[in-house]
Amino acid sequence: MTTTLTSQRPTLLWASAILLAGSIAAQVVYPLVDGVARDRATVVVVVAAAAAMLAHATFRLGPPRAVAVFAATAGVGWTAEIVGVATGFPFGAYAYATDRIGPSVAEVPVIIGLAWTAGGYSMWWISALVSHRRPIRIALATVGMVGWDLYLDPQMVSARLWTWSTQDAGLPGIDQIPVTNFIGWAGVACVMFVLLSLIDPKPVTVTPLTSVAPVGWFTWTWLGSALAFLVFLDDPALHAAVPYGLIGMGILGVPAAMALARRIRSGIN
Repeated sequence: MTTTLTSQRPTLLWASAILLAGSIAAQVVYPLVDGVARDRATVVVVVAAAAAMLAHATFRLGPPRAVAVFAATAGVGWTAEIVGVATGFPFGAYAYATDRIGPSVAEVPVIIGLAWTAGGYSMWWISALVSHRRPIRIALATVGMVGWDLYLDPQMVSARLWTWSTQDAGLPGIDQIPVTNFIGWAGVACVMFVLLSLIDPKPVTVTPLTSVAPVGWFTWTWLGSALAFLVFLDDPALHAAVPYGLIGMGILGVPAAMALARRIRSGIN
């Protein structure tokens, strides 16, 4: 059994890279279509990215702990969303559009939990490039998640996939999204990463293939979102979100990129 799993693990890495490529391809298609086709592209983006991260986690950690990673990311994130829609805590009062991005439970689309898996696992892996100290990793990954939502929320609000009850209590330029949302994201992400620090405390191995899924997802989201907002998406209101997303994700991305470059130069895995 162990031998079989070990022999399959390189295949899991290739699968994670191919799934990430599928997610990116759907994001390239996204601005070229509209209506139902755009909603379907959104579903492919999220499902493929989450599957890529779970394949990568299975490669590194084995199936039982990969399931635990899924529970700590999708489970925690989706539960927080259900509570948030029902009560307004911890994000603020909001509601999802119905019948657009797949089935819902308790008024929250199922794929929303998968989005937390895609982002959460990547952030956790990337944070290990900067530090192996648990509190630093948790803090950096949490900031990275909030930085991602500084892109994600403006885009999804622009697409009307969800709406906020209060639309004038946000940051300058993105005041349609209340600041409470980003505070809530920080709190939920922190809980998620505390759990991941127990499930996945391992240092990361840096090779071209082991880095593709987490580094590719993070880099594409960090820099590709800025390009899409400024050039390819048809809502000028998204322009104001670009500095927030670049800086927010950059707090993790810049030191991680420097650490990754040092490892590559020195040949350290």
